[in-house]
Parts: sequence; C-alpha cells; structure tokens
Amino acid sequence: MNLTKPLLTTAGTIIGLAVVFYGLHLGILHLLDVELPYNLLNFYLFGGISSLIICLTFITLPALLPELHDKVGYMFLFTVFGKLFLWALVFKNLLFSETVFTRMERLSMLIPIFIFLIYEVLVIVKILKKES
Repeated sequence: MNLTKPLLTTAGTIIGLAVVFYGLHLGILHLLDVELPYNLLNFYLFGGISSLIICLTFITLPALLPELHDKVGYMFLFTVFGKLFLWALVFKNLLFSETVFTRMERLSMLIPIFIFLIYEVLVIVKILKKES
C-alpha cells in the first residue's frame, strides 16, 4: 500500500490549518485590541506538531499492522489524554503561575488545541471508515 499521498496530504493540511488559523487568530485579537501575555505561536506549534505526529502515526499504523485496526479508536482516546497531559506539562509555568488570565486569554490557549483535535478526529474517522 502506497502511503505517500495520504501522509503528504495530511501533513500539508495540518501545516495549512496552523498557518491559516494562526493568522486569523492574530487578526481577530488585533481587531479586539487584545494583547496576550504569552506567545500564541507556541500553542499553535505544539498543537500542529503533536497533531502531525498523531495523524501520521495513525495513518501508517493500520497499514503496517492490520491486526491493530480494531484498536485504533481506543488508541486515539489514549493519545488525546496523553496530548492534554503533555500540553499541561509543556505550558505548566504559564498555566500554574500566579497570573490571572482574562476569558479571552484563556480561550486563546485552548483554541489551537480544539482546531487540531477536530482535524485529528476527522482523520481517525476516515481511517476507521476505510478499513471497515
């Protein structure tokens, strides 16, 4: 099975999502005159890189080990919790600081996670539909 096209398509889509939504996010924050006390790019980089790893793994895994196809959904659930734990670990100094964030600042931290999570779910659904 040739995996080059799905891997490149997924990688390009994730990079495209990161660039487009980061630009939109910054534009909306600028329009609303919101100044974030942290670098928003770090959240998009974390979300994009982790989604790239997760999606590319789940695209290649069923092709390499067909017996794991039945367990892809459960493995994905585990990776979602692992990603959230790793996210909290990477940004622990910011998340657990004494700083009180506004609602917009807190929301801006979570938006990249949900953007990439939605795409990951779409990739997993496509994998599960194709294999069943």
